[in-house]
Amino acid sequence: MDLYQILELNEPQQYILLNAWIIERWYDEFLFWNPADYENITELRFPYDEIWLPDTTLYNSLVMKDDDTRRLLNSKLSTDTERRAALIELLYPTIYKFSCLLDLRFFPFDMQTCTMTVSSWTYDQKGIDYFPYADHIGTSNYLENEGWYILKTKINRNEVKYACCPNKYTLLQLTLYLRRKPLFYLVNLIIPTSIITLIAIVGFFTTSSASGMREEKVSLGITTLLSMSILMLMVSDQMPTTSTFIPLIGWFILAMIIVISLGTVVSSVIIAVQKRGSLGERMSKRALRFARLFACLTCTALPPHIEKEHAMEAFDAPTPTVDVRPLQVGTTKESVRARWISVARRATQKSHSGLALISDKSTDPLIHLSPSATAQDEVFAASAPTPSPLPPPTPGPTDDLVSVASDLSSKFLTSRIRSSKKDNTFAAMQRSIKANRQLAVAEYEWLATVMERTCFVAFVVAFFIITVGINLIGFIHWKQAEYDVMTN
Repeated sequence: MDLYQILELNEPQQYILLNAWIIERWYDEFLFWNPADYENITELRFPYDEIWLPDTTLYNSLVMKDDDTRRLLNSKLSTDTERRAALIELLYPTIYKFSCLLDLRFFPFDMQTCTMTVSSWTYDQKGIDYFPYADHIGTSNYLENEGWYILKTKINRNEVKYACCPNKYTLLQLTLYLRRKPLFYLVNLIIPTSIITLIAIVGFFTTSSASGMREEKVSLGITTLLSMSILMLMVSDQMPTTSTFIPLIGWFILAMIIVISLGTVVSSVIIAVQKRGSLGERMSKRALRFARLFACLTCTALPPHIEKEHAMEAFDAPTPTVDVRPLQVGTTKESVRARWISVARRATQKSHSGLALISDKSTDPLIHLSPSATAQDEVFAASAPTPSPLPPPTPGPTDDLVSVASDLSSKFLTSRIRSSKKDNTFAAMQRSIKANRQLAVAEYEWLATVMERTCFVAFVVAFFIITVGINLIGFIHWKQAEYDVMTN
């Protein structure tokens, strides 16, 4: 047998279609002639249907009609005077389609062993005894297949005893050892899957969006999972429908799907952590301690206020706390009221001296004079003539007006101070809540960034371990199987 071409190796249906040239040789005593009696003719050509032919059958053929598998033409007869028999050679081309149980556990780094079993269907060993012309299949005219490489060929002769028949049958087993060429699957499946997964990991855990929302990462995960599903369908179309094993490339794509799914879940958790800062609740000290540890491992800068607190803790100094309290305006209220009372008394004295009740601007608590203005007033007062002493005041209607004005001014100032106290307290509370919320937002933004970088490192390491590990397993099996075939 001389192999010409492997036309197809179908993984889902598990068969091989090949083109080969077959030569059958046997001796027929009934066709012997003496060349001396026939003008020294030693070789003849006869149509195949005019002589006896053995019923050579391919046992594991998927085509039952003989005319569809081989094309018989003429036979060649050569007389042999020593054996007193005619040597008959039947040469014909064939297209064999036979079943082959494929082991696709290490696909696309797999090797296949396919065997053709040839023998007579009706004659046992006593009727027809088969012997191989060589111990291997000829490949001198073989056309190289784009997907498979032939490592080795072998022909064995076996004698098999079937339960149906008393005598043994002679079987010729022609074996092909094939190794797949994985370049097509590396370029079209493994490398694109790896690139898509790596880009998805970078998109999940990039820190470029640390100041914004991260909802778009969930959409990225779903889109990547859809693309992985398409790749999984492409692989499953080339695999046999079986539940006994999962091919190596199936494990690889399944691992990538798991990585992307976990990345999507972790991204959702990071989104929840980021949004927690808007509630205004500060991080606990224990959480800050763990976050600082991972921040050091991932080279993430600390927020300024956390870095300051951490530096003070390192020097055993008490950590300053932001304590915004309402303004203490009680003392100011009492001092202002006393000053207004003194102004009212001086105005009363001036009213008794015939002067009008004028508000002294220098005592106005809302207007503070500069030191230069105060000095000028003192100089003017010193240069002015000293007034003559006044007689003691006598009670009159002006005293009632002064008393009423003093009471009104006191009540007005009291209400103003109370409203100012409330306004200051409310403003201080607003500033305290706003500052606390800003610190909480900054802390949880920083925590989300730390989580992103930590998960990025972890997922990238897991990605490379899975990618290199699974492909290395296939490559080791590839080389080991080749070594076993070539040494046996």
